Amino acid sequence: MHEPPEGYYVRTLDTGETQLWRIADRRAVRLGVTAPERAPGSYYAAEPGETAWDAIRRCTPWLDGLTAPGPFVALKNTPGLFHPRMARPVIGYGLEFSFLPDGEAHHRFLRSAQTQLEALLGSIEAICRVVHPTPATLPVYGHEIRNILILAATEVEMHMRAILADNGVVTDRLGTAHFVKLAAPMRLDNYSIRFHRFPELPVFAPFHGWRSEKPTTSLVWYDAYNGVKHNRDREFERASLKNALSAVAACASLIVAQFGARAMPEELTRFLTVEHSPWEYADLYVAPQDPSGWAAVYHPEVA
Repeated sequence: MHEPPEGYYVRTLDTGETQLWRIADRRAVRLGVTAPERAPGSYYAAEPGETAWDAIRRCTPWLDGLTAPGPFVALKNTPGLFHPRMARPVIGYGLEFSFLPDGEAHHRFLRSAQTQLEALLGSIEAICRVVHPTPATLPVYGHEIRNILILAATEVEMHMRAILADNGVVTDRLGTAHFVKLAAPMRLDNYSIRFHRFPELPVFAPFHGWRSEKPTTSLVWYDAYNGVKHNRDREFERASLKNALSAVAACASLIVAQFGARAMPEELTRFLTVEHSPWEYADLYVAPQDPSGWAAVYHPEVA
C-alpha cells in the first residue's frame, strides 16, 4: 500500500486544537512539545518492518477504519518558510487572522497603499452624495466615476507588479496573463468586500471568476478599465459605478491579501470590511521551530 510522503502534518482535534507533527525517518513526532519522547501521545517510533504510520495505527485509534494519513493533513510549507507579500494564517500563532512574517519591512509601501485607498473611498463618497448607491444605480456612469475606475485599476496593477517582483518575476511587459497567476496562490477569489457605509449595496467579490484562459475579459471591471481608458468615446458606459466600486474593492482585497487582516486601519474599516473564507490547513504557514526564524521563498506557481 502506498504510504503518504514524509513531511510536516497538522492534526485537528474535536476541540478545535491543532497539533503540528513531523512524520519522517520512521517516526512521528509532535512539535512544540518539550521532550516529546517522554510526553504522552507525542512520539511514535516504528518497530522493525513498520512505517511511522504503522506505529501510529498500532499505538492510537487515530487511524481506525481509515487509510493513512487519516486525520493528518500534509502541509505544503515547512516551518519558517513563507512567500513574499502573501499573508496567511500561521499554525502556532493562531488561525483567526492572516499574517505576513516580514510585514514590518513593507511599512512604507503599506502606508502609501492605505492612503491611496482612503483617497479612492473619499472620491466614492463624494459621488454617492449625488448618486444614491443602490443596486438600481450601479449602472450609472460618468467622468468622475471613470477617473475612480482608472485610478483604482492602476493601483491594482501596482500591487500585482510588486507581488510578482518580490516572487522573482521581473519583466517590463507584465499584464493580466502574469497577474492571474496570483489568483490561486493568494486565493483572491475568496475575498469579498462590504461597503457598509452604503448598506443597500451588494457584497463585492472583485476577483470572482477570474480565469487564466481569459485573464482580461473574465475580470469584468478590469476589462472595463481598459475599454474606458483607451476607447472612452465608444465604451464610456462601462465607466459605471459598479465597475468603479469593484476596482476599489480589489485594492482593499490586495492590501489584506498581502499584509494580513490587521493592515486595514480604523479609517478604512469605518467605510468597508474585507472578508475571506477560511484557508485550507494544507496552505497555512507554520511558525519557525528553531532560532533561525522566518525565510522567504518564491511561490512555485508564480516564479
